[in-house]
Amino acid sequence: MAVAFVAGVGWGAARTTAQPGSRVFTGDVGMVISHVKAGQAVAFERTMKRVGEALTISKEFDRRRQAVTWKIYKASDPLDGGALLYVSLLDPVVPGADYWVPQILNEAFPTEVQELYETYADSFAEDQGQLLMNLTAVDLGLPVPEP
Repeated sequence: MAVAFVAGVGWGAARTTAQPGSRVFTGDVGMVISHVKAGQAVAFERTMKRVGEALTISKEFDRRRQAVTWKIYKASDPLDGGALLYVSLLDPVVPGADYWVPQILNEAFPTEVQELYETYADSFAEDQGQLLMNLTAVDLGLPVPEP
């Protein structure tokens, strides 16, 4: 399997090349912003559907929990240059669970993982890739209105 995943921003503010093998979120909520090349929406969505299937059919309880809490949204309008923006919200994060897409695919579809990975990796806009974030809710101390 190729090591060059996608360029992206790591857990901090500096731009880095994402390292393969682990995507464990430490916040209450995880967010992945994916910049997908124009014309690659079908490929990206098809691969992410396989990720959902892999999580759903897993024998591991935490993997099935990931399937329930991993939601993907697509921006209605393309970005400048035609790239498409997808936002994955992992709410809540399954503590300690690995969200590394190639690993999830390999667990369920070992004979397909190479093709799925290549399709997934090739769908990302080269200059943007992915942005990964750990999020924690901010308590603003606002009163909850009564019904």
